[in-house]
Amino acid sequence: MTGVWKRLPAARPGAVRRLGAFTAIAAAAVTLAPSTAADAVPARGNSGWSVLLCRFHDVAATPQTPTFFSRMFGSAGAGSGGLYDYWANQSYGKLQISASVHGWYTMPYTVSDEAPKSRWDKISDCVSTAAGAGYSVPTGNRIAVITNSQQDSGSAGGRVILDPGAWNIRFAAHEMGHGYGLDHSYSNDLTYQNASWSAPGEYDDMWDEMSAQHVYGFTTSSYGNGGVGFNAFHRDKLGFLPSNRIRTFGANGVGSATITLAPLQVASASGPLLVRVPFDPGDLFHYYTVEFQRKLGWSQGIPADTVLIHEVQNGRATLLRNLAAAGKPPVQHLAANGVTIDVNWTSGNAASVSITSDIVDRCLQGYVWRQARPSDHVCVLPSTRSQAWADNAAATSRWVDGAYGPHTCIQGYVWREAFTGDDVCTTPANRTLAAYDNTQATARRNPARFVYGPNTCTPGYVWRDADQSDYVCVAPSTRSQAAYDNSVKTSRWVSGAYGPHTCIQGYVWREAWPGDDVCVTPANRSLAAYDNSQAPTRVLRPSG
Repeated sequence: MTGVWKRLPAARPGAVRRLGAFTAIAAAAVTLAPSTAADAVPARGNSGWSVLLCRFHDVAATPQTPTFFSRMFGSAGAGSGGLYDYWANQSYGKLQISASVHGWYTMPYTVSDEAPKSRWDKISDCVSTAAGAGYSVPTGNRIAVITNSQQDSGSAGGRVILDPGAWNIRFAAHEMGHGYGLDHSYSNDLTYQNASWSAPGEYDDMWDEMSAQHVYGFTTSSYGNGGVGFNAFHRDKLGFLPSNRIRTFGANGVGSATITLAPLQVASASGPLLVRVPFDPGDLFHYYTVEFQRKLGWSQGIPADTVLIHEVQNGRATLLRNLAAAGKPPVQHLAANGVTIDVNWTSGNAASVSITSDIVDRCLQGYVWRQARPSDHVCVLPSTRSQAWADNAAATSRWVDGAYGPHTCIQGYVWREAFTGDDVCTTPANRTLAAYDNTQATARRNPARFVYGPNTCTPGYVWRDADQSDYVCVAPSTRSQAAYDNSVKTSRWVSGAYGPHTCIQGYVWREAWPGDDVCVTPANRSLAAYDNSQAPTRVLRPSG
């Protein structure tokens, strides 16, 4: 979006709802911005991919066997460093790629026939060829098309196409990221342009897979370049970060703190994996993120352990580089928008950052400080502040020397008493309003309380919260039911045909995600499945 997204403030979710580079290889290999980027929702459980192998009519070669792609994409290659391992690692075990490989199919099109077509049409030609040969992609499966000759690689509409030059983890994981709704990542270095067709700064977060192939990659044993992991914002968007490992700075009313971060690569370490630092009351999707990355695992190619600061806006995370320093490294000190962030140190699985922010004293959108005196930060309507200033300007004209001293109010006026000692004379109605506004001071302050990140629910819905990673948006009554079912789960388990967590008569596993063995009524299991299916429609996105 180009403008500022605005919305009215809401109560905390417990009360009402949760607001909740690649180097250019050829112009033909441009990765299109995915049409599904705005529809990304938490990805969890078994994720079906249909991997379709298609030959051009004039190219008979099959450079790799179907078995190779079964191992590269699916659980057949678990432990071999393929995409199944990649996504399991990045999701902290929440996402399991379930890949079925089909082909090779021979399309009725030559390389030259396909060349001028859109990427979507190229993918559709392979899908149609597979259907004609007897395989129709199951509803809900994502699609990856593999072609047997160099021509085009990328994604379109959430579907992926890979030619032989892209049969590596770096490229494939990046395009699969588009399939899950992720956009490219960026830096604030507007002098960097990866290719003539890319935007300034695009593909310049070398610590994030959505900048592939301009990333700090490494060589795998079986599948070429291994790329890098995802940054914290993208992991958050896909629901990979448990809510108890995310800290929204200032949400607790504290505006200054030193925080010890855990690295994204070592979730077992103590501390938050992500800190959001809100600063924009007019756009609760506009904030900084702070994360710690270690040179380990899928991120073994990065130069060193480091803390990264991103600015999130318009659904996009932009890495903040120190543009004045040699090599433009990630900033380690930030002072902007009422926020100061300093990286103090990193040591092993810990990194210390100090953060200050004035967000806790800022008003929610639609309110302003009353400023009946400079230190008066009670949040009121703009018209109320204007009235306070008008009353201040007229103060001397409304004072007489009388029963209450030289500042006795003239007939029809009373002291405002917006604060102790406030003897500005105003109407009785405005004094009553000042007293009321004082009682509402806490409720109208601190927008950080309502910043829930990329999985914010649309009005009327809240996170189900059946566990710390359950970001599916449901009716408030459903969340209450899930909490109750969790609280009595042991009383509904018996040792039986399905092990020690077999459900007692009349109950079934909820199965809100694979492995969810909390026992609920059949109706509530059906509701969980339905809510999962509706997840894409209930996530609030920045408009524009």
